[in-house]
Amino acid sequence: MDIEHNVTVNILFFAKSKELSGIRETTLQLPRKISYKQLLDLIVQKYNLETIKNNILLAKNEVVCEETVDIVISDRDSIAVIPPLSGG
Repeated sequence: MDIEHNVTVNILFFAKSKELSGIRETTLQLPRKISYKQLLDLIVQKYNLETIKNNILLAKNEVVCEETVDIVISDRDSIAVIPPLSGG
């Protein structure tokens, strides 16, 4: 019998994602393996980020995740929500 193993990760919000979500950091229970799209959809829906969804990058432990590769997560990993940046 397969048992889904969940892990607790830190979710970090920066710039516009921090503004829209209203928080800087939180924790979330996730499965040990999740697709980039599933993770992005979950975070966007749960934290009110729909307006910037198409421009968000996700990074695990400071490494940008590839959209085509499943993300393998361990307890206490950090997932950063990186919105579009502007500069001058």
